[in-house]
Amino acid sequence: MAFEALPVLLGYLWRITPIIGLFGVWLCSTPRTQITVRILILIFAFVCMRDMMTPCQLWVVGGEPPLRFHANPWVLAFLGIGSAAMIAMLAQFLPMCWQRVVGFKGNRTTGITMGIAAGLLIGLPIRSYLAVGEASLLWMLCFALFAFAGNALEEVLFRGMLQGQLERHTSAQRAALCSACAFCACHGYLAYVLTDFGWPIVLFTFVEGLICSQVRLRFGTWPATATHGTTILLIGAPLA
Repeated sequence: MAFEALPVLLGYLWRITPIIGLFGVWLCSTPRTQITVRILILIFAFVCMRDMMTPCQLWVVGGEPPLRFHANPWVLAFLGIGSAAMIAMLAQFLPMCWQRVVGFKGNRTTGITMGIAAGLLIGLPIRSYLAVGEASLLWMLCFALFAFAGNALEEVLFRGMLQGQLERHTSAQRAALCSACAFCACHGYLAYVLTDFGWPIVLFTFVEGLICSQVRLRFGTWPATATHGTTILLIGAPLA
């Protein structure tokens, strides 16, 4: 089954590599002191990578059921591992941007607990309307890795770097609102062009963005990751 994941992943890499290469050149050509611009480049590159998952059928949004992830668990596992590797690369090679990422504020256990609770608050009402499907233990474990590691990268960019950078120029609450709006706006192409879902995705991502930004404001980026990951875990695994 692991070998069957290879063509899927290679097809995905074949599509995104030229574009990501251009983003890399753009990033390297931008002065290190232009931190806001560099963060936006990273966000645009991430959105490109995420949205390319749809035509590559790594996930399906819309239709029946409304959210389906790839059936091969190793595809999800490798995507999660790749996301974790990219976070490590950001910390290593972009230290000025990484300085904006506040991992925790206050007690870590409290932060993670509150992050998970916020994820349950978002995900459980949606989950109650979705039919429960079946999945193997391996698939569930790989999906959990994908849900938390993949969304950790998104949270590092939107709540860690962007919100952290904005807090240096405006109030914390305004920075949180801007982070939520940017997060929602960056799902617009997915909502209206790549899928047939439209405004429900926009509404969902705006609410999720608002809650995650508040968790980041109070408890830090990793608790916000717990919120995002818990939400996706609830609404995406598995659906009948």
